[in-house]
Amino acid sequence: MEKIVDIAKYLSKKYFSEKGELIDEMKLHKITFFIQKESFSRYGEPMFEEDFEGWKLGPVCRTIRKDFEKIQKFKDKVFLEKENIEIVDFIFEKYKDMDSYELSHLTHLEYSWIKSRIGIENGENGNVIISKEDIFLDAK
Repeated sequence: MEKIVDIAKYLSKKYFSEKGELIDEMKLHKITFFIQKESFSRYGEPMFEEDFEGWKLGPVCRTIRKDFEKIQKFKDKVFLEKENIEIVDFIFEKYKDMDSYELSHLTHLEYSWIKSRIGIENGENGNVIISKEDIFLDAK
């Protein structure tokens, strides 16, 4: 199982290499969410243990939020399992050219995010964990 910080570092380096700019934090949260969903779709299990919370603009992982500056500054090589790199690269290619708000909109269509927002007013951040079981249901 991977650590989400390693996946985020890999994505950040790849994004800078291909786009010549730093990936923004919101885009990083959304892409890692879709990576987790794709792992469930392909293998029936999560790629990483860390959770997402259902915030107003979509899923947010507190680990990425806390370490975002370190993630962007990371320069060394990142080692991920081969089958996981395939998923990460696939999702990266699919979503790298979408802006953060388009990705946010896509996450708002996911059952897992919608369920995490029950009882939370629009415009409020939430702190309800998006369950892995619900992400698995989205992946089906």
